[in-house]
Amino acid sequence: MGVLTVLEGIGVFAFAMSGAYVATQKNMDLFGIYTLAIVTAMGGGITRDVVMGRGIPVFFTSYRSFFIILVAATLVLFLKNYYKWTFIITIMDAIGLAVFTVDTCIKAAASHYNLLSFVFMSVITAVGGGVIRDLLCSRVPVIMRREIYATASLAGALLYWAIYRFAGELISCYVCIAFIVAFRLASVYFRFNLPRIRRGAAGEEDG
Repeated sequence: MGVLTVLEGIGVFAFAMSGAYVATQKNMDLFGIYTLAIVTAMGGGITRDVVMGRGIPVFFTSYRSFFIILVAATLVLFLKNYYKWTFIITIMDAIGLAVFTVDTCIKAAASHYNLLSFVFMSVITAVGGGVIRDLLCSRVPVIMRREIYATASLAGALLYWAIYRFAGELISCYVCIAFIVAFRLASVYFRFNLPRIRRGAAGEEDG
């Protein structure tokens, strides 16, 4: 089993858990929970494969991904009332963000993309599923809020680009995954965020 296969499996599992958990918080039924788990886990990868012209998206050619999603969503159903579940989901979402960013970095590097295309593909893959999840739940997508999310993916992709030619694929992969996860979790723990643009009276913000 290659590095890419392992990375995709981890990313699918992590994002499926994130999607299923958000669905439970929105009081969706079983169909809604599993649907949100699927679109969260698959949305970014499908977008990547379509934009990169890779033919039929890989998620439609393998039952393994769907099995992983079903397991992850079912796990959420049984453990959603666990008292540390929110913290676990935050970690899993950070892992999914990191894994899908680096997974696409590997593919983009192999295709000899220039820097702009390389970064665009990596970030859109990492955040695509989460954007679809939030839109289906009538939430402002997390990348549009002040949380450090897409920024972590962007920084990780740039780091991969910078060290890939010197460190090689495997080292770049592990370093960047660790960096993105640490960056994302640190931003949550220490509550440092991107600034918002205020308007109107002092203290009034766009809703």
